[in-house]
Amino acid sequence: MSQYAPDVFVPAALREGAGSTAKGSAWLEQLPSLVARAVHRWSLRLAEPFGVGTTAWTAPGVMPDGTPVVLKITFPHEEAQYEAAALRVWHGYSAVELLDHHVPDWAILMRRAHPGTLMLHDHSPAHVRLRTGLELIATLHQAPIRGDELPLLRHAAARWITIATHRANRWAHLYEHYRQEMQYGLALLASFADHQATPAPIVGLHGDLNPGNILLDAPFGGPGHWLAIDPKPMLGDPAYDLWPMLAQVDSPFAYPDPTAVLAPRVEMAEQILGVPAQRICQWACARAVESVLWQLETWPDPVDQRSALGELPAVRCWAQLAQR
Repeated sequence: MSQYAPDVFVPAALREGAGSTAKGSAWLEQLPSLVARAVHRWSLRLAEPFGVGTTAWTAPGVMPDGTPVVLKITFPHEEAQYEAAALRVWHGYSAVELLDHHVPDWAILMRRAHPGTLMLHDHSPAHVRLRTGLELIATLHQAPIRGDELPLLRHAAARWITIATHRANRWAHLYEHYRQEMQYGLALLASFADHQATPAPIVGLHGDLNPGNILLDAPFGGPGHWLAIDPKPMLGDPAYDLWPMLAQVDSPFAYPDPTAVLAPRVEMAEQILGVPAQRICQWACARAVESVLWQLETWPDPVDQRSALGELPAVRCWAQLAQR
């Protein structure tokens, strides 16, 4: 049982994720009361929480009428602020169904998918899973979203480039041999913050659609369909959404020639979504650079920093693809 309360189990992933920070630890102390309020609000019967998730507590349950649900209570952070808004708009567009939400408690009630198998644990060939994920992204991008429902990607990019530039200066001594690629990624990020400099269509973005955020819903034992979960939604360039799927459907950078693996994947994405291949690679490079710098800043422990620096070859690979 958790040290935080005898009646609410906190999985290790959550303790070691959000709970590893001072704010996150304080939030975990409040979690039992947040869960109790949600149970009372929606008359839920809950089972043990899922063991996954680093920023939210999730548990399966049922409503009084027998509806299978998932309760999600999120550690308050900016990226998750608009999750309920996106799920509401995506009803019928290959995302989990939002039943209700409570803004003050960051609590979301969703219809539970069955069996709920994550694509991460699916054993289909990588190219099959990739096509499924790309088609799901394309479906989400078709949903009509008003301009006032979600924040703009270019505004987020403007914030990121300011923060990332400071981090890049602070940690430059750690990536001397990749300085050119890191600077290239930062320049791309700066250009994406300027919509006039880099015009692109505007769609509703998932923000983090990787195989760990796609699950199977097949309640009647048939082939079923795949649903998106855990969005970090914004409005912006559709090319932004492709990096997580391309880079995480398996381990492309473990291959002897990662560029030879990624190039046909990018081509598939271009065909399915109609997004220019170069732009896909440019966003992937910019996001990979921002990710490395975020990790270096967030986890200054030398072991963690070595892990972050291990992603620099991926940055180089995306930079090479983007400049072809």
